[in-house]
Amino acid sequence: MAKISTQDIRNLILVGHMGAGKTTLVDALLHAAGAVTRKGSVQDGTSVSDFEKEEKEHKHSIYASVLHFDHAGRRVNLIDTPGAADLIGQAIACLPAVETVAVVINASAGVELVTRRMMEAARSADWPRLIVVNKIDAPDVDFKALVQQIQDTFGRECLPINLPTKGGKGVIDCLLNNAGESDLGAVVDFHAAILDQVVEVDEALMETYLGGEEPNYDALHAPFEKCLDQGHVIPICFTDAKNGTGLAELLDIIERWCPNPLEGNERPFLTGEGADERPFAYHNDVNRPLLAHVFKVTTDPFVGKLAYFRVHEGRALSNAQVYIGASKKPVKLSHVFHLQGKDHPECEELVAGDIGAVAKVEEIHAGDVLHDDHALDSVHLKPLNYPTPMHGLAVAPKTRGDEAKIAGAFHKIVEEDPTFTVSHDSQTHEMVVRGLGELHLRLILEKLKHRGLEVDTKQPKIAYRETITASADGHYRHRRQTGGAGQFGEVMLRVEPLERGAGFEFVDAVVGGAIPGQYIPAVEKGVRELLDEGFVGGYPLQDVRVTVTDGKYHPVDSKEVAFKTAGKFAFRDALQKARPVLLEPIVTLEVVVPEDKMGAITGDMSSRRGKVLGTDMGSGDTVTIKAHAPLAEVTSYQSMLKSVTGGLGSFAMELSHYEPTPAQVQQTVAAAYRPRVEEE
Repeated sequence: MAKISTQDIRNLILVGHMGAGKTTLVDALLHAAGAVTRKGSVQDGTSVSDFEKEEKEHKHSIYASVLHFDHAGRRVNLIDTPGAADLIGQAIACLPAVETVAVVINASAGVELVTRRMMEAARSADWPRLIVVNKIDAPDVDFKALVQQIQDTFGRECLPINLPTKGGKGVIDCLLNNAGESDLGAVVDFHAAILDQVVEVDEALMETYLGGEEPNYDALHAPFEKCLDQGHVIPICFTDAKNGTGLAELLDIIERWCPNPLEGNERPFLTGEGADERPFAYHNDVNRPLLAHVFKVTTDPFVGKLAYFRVHEGRALSNAQVYIGASKKPVKLSHVFHLQGKDHPECEELVAGDIGAVAKVEEIHAGDVLHDDHALDSVHLKPLNYPTPMHGLAVAPKTRGDEAKIAGAFHKIVEEDPTFTVSHDSQTHEMVVRGLGELHLRLILEKLKHRGLEVDTKQPKIAYRETITASADGHYRHRRQTGGAGQFGEVMLRVEPLERGAGFEFVDAVVGGAIPGQYIPAVEKGVRELLDEGFVGGYPLQDVRVTVTDGKYHPVDSKEVAFKTAGKFAFRDALQKARPVLLEPIVTLEVVVPEDKMGAITGDMSSRRGKVLGTDMGSGDTVTIKAHAPLAEVTSYQSMLKSVTGGLGSFAMELSHYEPTPAQVQQTVAAAYRPRVEEE
């Protein structure tokens, strides 16, 4: 494979809603660029991108895959991502590896749920965006209404860089060309619109343009890149991956207009920890020390653990010794690969800006930074903003003795999937897995089954929290005499409610040595023990300040265990008077349904104690309903939505905040809980 330079690399991630045709587009681009001799197909299981067993069975993307091709002297790395709302974490994890986010939109469906969410994720992180309208050859596509919807949703900076012609059977450039007609109207009007936007960032170019001089590619390239970086222009281009319309033009857009690593915005690296944490500037320079970050790990059946990484600085060489974060022990990159779906062609090096992988290095994990200079020990990537996994299942092995195997398999999946968690509920003794939705967890359990492990599932208990709504004082004297040395400790404290989300504060306000300083940590330990155990229903307490105000000790009998017990029961005494309440998780729901089902969905939402926040009309007679609802009321929402909409509805859910439960819910939970205070 020919060596390439950093400025010749283009890195793009394809994101968008399920059904937009991202994978078909990737297969078509690979074929058009000559990277493969036969165009792959999702439907017949020959897609270069969708190569996993689960993807072939379901006929849609489930995992992010990395591919590449060469075009016009450029190396183009593509990351194809799944479009289901439940699998959005796969796309978010890969964002820092690219310069351009290509948002693919189905011409018939228009702007959909995942389209909006990924556009917002890219915007908030300052990634340049490109909108690719696919499937333009579909019948009855209203191109004018579609562009209007895109601009209404994402801003007037969304402007066509080319236009559909002949009813979606061709495209025509409107950035460098100002002649001709399109399905959207006269090309000159769109040419003027995008040039007016671009020249705003370059005064010299604006003067020549206003003077009547048409700018060429050389004059436009730098200001166009600046517009992309600043989000001042979001180009729209048109294509049809199945019949090939616009593919050659899209390849040229990627080569000519998408930023290379030297031109793109820097990824948000940080250095230092805590109060010393600060931004870290790096250079896409092959002659500097290696700096790379791992954005994905997976387990390959042939090569074992495979870590995908992006080189930001220096070179990643085969057989090189590198360090992982602050580790002082080097690891060897025995083989460095480029990636082409399931194939891993080996290469000698990956230069700054390139994307590749390394196999069989167990110490490497997702999110790690790889380097070869200890001056980079504390450099790390700014944490990504993933949606909170809220859809849970309690799982237990079908076969006795498989507990350890299942725990190990889940541990690997947690590392591969940033929006999947596994926890053990200390109250119910359940193993609870959580994901972004029913589809997400179903696919994970299928993957587990393919590894020879099966589990039984049931709905887990809701992860309630507890807090207080009033201030109160508490007191407890612990005295025990058992013949030898006794135990004595007396604690007086005050509890106060804090703002929601503030957590817990412990304050030592004891004066005069009423409680010696060495016993204050024991008091706090007792308080924290009850904080974890809960008071109303056995759920963790939060948003509480505990201030120890006074107490007594005995010079002989006082011990840490005595003050721990006194602190715990003084806290319990205060809680009884502080009007404790049960908090329930409230989730944000975005529900996309046919317009004629809106009334049924909003009515159902009200019956679930939900609150509709707003509605947005979409294309194709769809409406998006945004609402808040208690998690306890929407654990089986998927089945209801499928029933009401005939399978045409979709939704996404993520944690918003906690709110007090209605009195009857709190009474039910409290009645089912046998508080330890009665036992003690």
